[in-house]
Amino acid sequence: MAQSSALPAPVTSPLTATTSALPATGLDLGPPKADSRDVIVGVVALVVLAAIFFVIKNAYANWRVRERVAPSRANTSGWFLFLTLLLVAAIAVLAFINAGQFMAPLYLAPLGSLAAASLVAWLMTFSAKR
Repeated sequence: MAQSSALPAPVTSPLTATTSALPATGLDLGPPKADSRDVIVGVVALVVLAAIFFVIKNAYANWRVRERVAPSRANTSGWFLFLTLLLVAAIAVLAFINAGQFMAPLYLAPLGSLAAASLVAWLMTFSAKR
């Protein structure tokens, strides 16, 4: 008698049948989430940069007053410069923390538009003499 060389089909339960259909490498769930250590380093860097930008803002406002600009206008111009620098630094820190997650339009559009608006306001107050 001739014997068949085919093996019998294994019996699978519905649970194992659905889990075996997944790819061996896993699911692509998008960019990885930011590590908490990276977030802490980014926040500390942003605070240090904010302190540096505040010193720059004060030096800039004092320079503008020496250039015969009204102190209130010089101070306003300094605050717009501070805001512009801080928003650009926030974009850079977010890109450093996790570019795949934070360089999406959801984060980039509001920060970029605020940075552009504060840059325009700074340029407007910078060019005004009196």
